[in-house]
Amino acid sequence: MKKYLFVQLKRLLRILPPVVLVAALLFGCVIVAYGAMKDLEEDSGKTTKFQVGVVGTAGDTYLQLGLKALESLDSSRFAVELTEMEESEAETAMRRGDISAFIVIPEGFLDAAFRGEIIPLKFVCSSTSLSLVTMLKDELTRVVGTLLLEAQKGSYGAWGAMEENGFDGNQVLNDISIEYAEFVFDRSNIYRVSRLTVFDGLGMDGYLISGFCIILFLLICLTFAPMMIHRDHALSRMLCTHRRPVSLQVFCDFAVYLLGLICVIGIVLLCAAVLAGYRASLQAVLQGLTIVFCLGAMSFLMYEIASDMISGVLLQFFLILALCFVSGCLYPITFFPDAVQKLSGFLPTGLARMQLADSILQTSSLDTTVALLGYGVLFIAGSVLVRKLKVAGVRG
Repeated sequence: MKKYLFVQLKRLLRILPPVVLVAALLFGCVIVAYGAMKDLEEDSGKTTKFQVGVVGTAGDTYLQLGLKALESLDSSRFAVELTEMEESEAETAMRRGDISAFIVIPEGFLDAAFRGEIIPLKFVCSSTSLSLVTMLKDELTRVVGTLLLEAQKGSYGAWGAMEENGFDGNQVLNDISIEYAEFVFDRSNIYRVSRLTVFDGLGMDGYLISGFCIILFLLICLTFAPMMIHRDHALSRMLCTHRRPVSLQVFCDFAVYLLGLICVIGIVLLCAAVLAGYRASLQAVLQGLTIVFCLGAMSFLMYEIASDMISGVLLQFFLILALCFVSGCLYPITFFPDAVQKLSGFLPTGLARMQLADSILQTSSLDTTVALLGYGVLFIAGSVLVRKLKVAGVRG
């Protein structure tokens, strides 16, 4: 088997330079994809204000005072920007897309409100903004309507009760109105914002890096297809007749394949580490070798199953795509249903992503490592079985 192993190593050396070149190209594509997704995430995190026009406040001191209070005191100023306009001006601005909608406050609205009568407001938006603006309108009108009606009931109810019992209700009405206003402006303090730890304990950057690295490795495995796919098993049959069992042949082939993967991945990651100034620890290297062993064995099994170049490449490509998607390598796993999230923890690609996340966080999980090694052994055993069946078929 020494000669056989030597021949396989020569084949590896012959294919290694173009494989390294393709791996570098794939690495560049992954970096570009990562940068695009990072930019998209940063853009989505920026606060976008809705521009809303307000018509009917001109000349009304109380309404203008209320708008100023909203612009400076209320928490809605972070989501909505209110601009005073004339109705014709607001219609023109909405057609140009300068504002998302406008609100028309009817004449006498404030006087009616002092009498306890709430006149409906007119809300106008374009058909192109119905998806977001209508949602905003529904939410705002529901909240504002509830606040106005309940405050009105409480204020005038207290005033009426005081008057009926011979007390001065005007002072009570003023005091309770101020308290209602304080409650409204302070409503953002009735909840607490908590940032949950997701993405395997990583931030979005680390999660994207771990997922893309798994995809990159599996794509690099595809570049070994010309060397790994065997259409003729006459050599295996001849070795079997010379008492060289199939299991030993598979071991030699996989050892050479694993060596090639380690060389290619090592070269690419070494260059990346030098550029980034990163120095990996021994634990991180061992965790990386575990990932290479498991996914390399999975790729090796798929090559053994393949009968020709086209079917072998297509089988591996689509299976890689499906596994990476379900395992959260292409899209954050937290966005999937609970059943899919639990399933990803049992898939080899999902375990590899978790192992890489542990490596980035400089932690370790014995269960993940043992599961990856177990998968690798199972894949190699499956490769031996497939090779035996194919050799037996050749004999037949």
